Amino acid sequence: MNSAKTPLAGHFSGFDHQQAGTLIAETIAAAYQRVNVKPLTQIEIAPLPQQGNGFDGFRKLLADYSAASCALASPAMIGHMDTAPHPLAAYADAVVSALNNNLLFRELSPAASRVEEHMLSELANRMQLRSDWHGTFTSGGSLANLSALFAATGGFGGVAERGRVSFFVPECTHTSVLKSAAVLGVPPGRIHVSEGDDQGRADPVALADRLRQFRQQKPDGIAIVVAVLGSTIHGAIEPIDQLADVCEEYGAWLHVDAIYGAALAFSSNHCHCLEHLDRANSVVAAPQKWMFVPRVSAMLWVKGKATFDESLAFSNNYSTNKQTHRGTWGLQGSRRADAVTLWAVLNYTGTDALGEEVDVAIARTGLFHNLLQDHRSLQPTHSPDLNLQCFNYREAGRQADVDSATYRKLGRDEYPWVSISRWRDTDMFRAVLLSPAIGESEAGGVPAVLERLLAELS
Repeated sequence: MNSAKTPLAGHFSGFDHQQAGTLIAETIAAAYQRVNVKPLTQIEIAPLPQQGNGFDGFRKLLADYSAASCALASPAMIGHMDTAPHPLAAYADAVVSALNNNLLFRELSPAASRVEEHMLSELANRMQLRSDWHGTFTSGGSLANLSALFAATGGFGGVAERGRVSFFVPECTHTSVLKSAAVLGVPPGRIHVSEGDDQGRADPVALADRLRQFRQQKPDGIAIVVAVLGSTIHGAIEPIDQLADVCEEYGAWLHVDAIYGAALAFSSNHCHCLEHLDRANSVVAAPQKWMFVPRVSAMLWVKGKATFDESLAFSNNYSTNKQTHRGTWGLQGSRRADAVTLWAVLNYTGTDALGEEVDVAIARTGLFHNLLQDHRSLQPTHSPDLNLQCFNYREAGRQADVDSATYRKLGRDEYPWVSISRWRDTDMFRAVLLSPAIGESEAGGVPAVLERLLAELS
C-alpha cells in the first residue's frame, strides 16, 4: 500500500492554525460591529471547486457570507427572540466543534458528560425544581418540547397508549407544540385550545371545565396540559400554580414551556415567576435565547427518575462498557457538547451579570410601554410581562404593514428594525428588547434606538 499522505491528510497536518485563528477573530469582531440589521448585498454562490481555493478563497467566502447575513449584534435588532451570543460563546463553540466530543457515549465525551450533568443540575436548582428531576440537553427548543411531550405520552414504552392522548393548550402556545402533536400522532380533534385572556393565557376555570368534561367522556384518557412561561408573540407568563391545581385535580400531566422565560432563574427581581415550576411534570428551557449562547441549545427535565428512564431511555448496543452514557435518554443519538459553551460563558461573565441583563431588559420594556402609551399615533396592545412589546397604530383600521415604504427601510441605514406578527387576525409590530447592545439613554430612560423607531413609524 502506498504510504504517501492523502491530500486531505495533508490539509490536516499542514493546516495554518495561526492564520485561520487570526482570520476568524477578525471576522467575529467585525460581526459585532455591524450597524445595519438587514444585509445590503446578496451572496453569490459558485459551484464547488474541484481544487481548493485555500485561505484566499476562505477569506472571501467569510467576507461575502458575513456581509449577506442578518446582523443580530446590531443595536437596531429588536425584532425577534434572537440576538448575537456573547462573543466568548463564539470562541468556546469553536473549541467544542474542534474537539467534536459526542454526548452519545461517555467514553467519547468524558468531560462534556460531566459538564452537561452539572449544568442540568445547576439550572434545575435555579429554576426551583426541588423534587427528583432528571434531564438532558437537546438540539433546540422544538426538539425539547417534542421530547418532553413524547415522555408525557408514555415515551418509548407508551406507543400502544397513544390513542388515549389529548392535549390541552393555551392560545399562546408555540407552534412546536402543535408540530409535536402531529409527530406523536395526536390528531387536531384531540387538541383542545383553552379559552383565555387577550394575550392567550389559559383561564384556569375554563381549563377545569374542559378537563372535567374530558374525564366524564374518557375516564382512562391521558390528558396533557401545556403551559407557557414566556410566549413567542407577547412574552406572556401563565399562572403556573393555578394550572397545576387543575392538573392535580383531574390527573393531567403538566408540561411547562419555559423555552424563553427560564432565564428568569438568574434574575433578582423576577425569579419569583418560577416559584411553582416544581409542581409540573416536565419543563423545557433554551439557553440559545436569553442566555446568549449559539443555537441550537435547549434542555428538558422530567420529574422522577423512574418516569425519566421509563419514557426516555433506550438501550444502545454500540457501547456496553457499563458507563452511564448521556445518549441513553431522548430522541437524539449523537449530540454536540452544547452544555460546555453555556458553562464557559457563565463562568466568564458570572451569573449576576446575566441576571442583571434580564432585569434591565424587562425594566427597559416597561419604559417603552410607557412611551407608547403617551405616543400620538402608536399605542401598546398589551402590558408586558417580560421584554416583548407589541404595538400598533391608534387610527381605526390602520395596522402594521410589511409592504409599507416605511417598514421596508427599517433595518437599513442604521434604522431600527422590528418584526410584524399576526395575532387574532390583526398584524401588529413586535419589539423584543433582548440585545445588550440596545443600551440605555444617558438619563437612564428609553434608549435612543426606540425613540427613533417610533419617530420613523409615526
